[in-house]
Amino acid sequence: SPQVRQPSWRRSFLAPSMGRGDTQHSYPLQILAEVLGGGATSRLHRTLVMNGELAVSASTYYDPGAIDLTTFSISASPRIGVAVAKVEAAVEKVVAELLEKGVTDEEVANAKRRLQDSAILARDSFNAGARTIGAALAMGRTIDDVESWPDRLGAVTPQQVLEAAKHVFKENQSVTGILLPKPTS
Repeated sequence: SPQVRQPSWRRSFLAPSMGRGDTQHSYPLQILAEVLGGGATSRLHRTLVMNGELAVSASTYYDPGAIDLTTFSISASPRIGVAVAKVEAAVEKVVAELLEKGVTDEEVANAKRRLQDSAILARDSFNAGARTIGAALAMGRTIDDVESWPDRLGAVTPQQVLEAAKHVFKENQSVTGILLPKPTS
């Protein structure tokens, strides 16, 4: 596209939500998203952006509140001069290592704390609480589901995160997209 200035790579995997599929994985997948791509301390950011200097960004996205099945997505934008294929290979290596070795107790504890802290901060917003409860009710959840979210998240173990990752990260249930700038010549 002529409007694209920075290449972008994304892989989306079919994933369960809180309401559909193997729903027991929804809380561990929230932890997985934080550990793998939830900010500057995540595995992808450290490996691709900080240490590897392959990408300008790397992140994950998972929405457990979908009515039906949802997706778990991994995305990255390569640095200028770095081939998209090199970034893709680096992401695949990080995911393969996670599937082989799992996640650490410390990674899970830190992810839980960050997610639970964000829920506490959301309560300070005038509209975040109402929006969260309204969205939950619209999806068939209850107010108790919203209120118990921090505790349910807090009960997730590293083994459950690994099991959820193995359940979701299947090549035959994924799609990869690459957005490139229009060639100049």
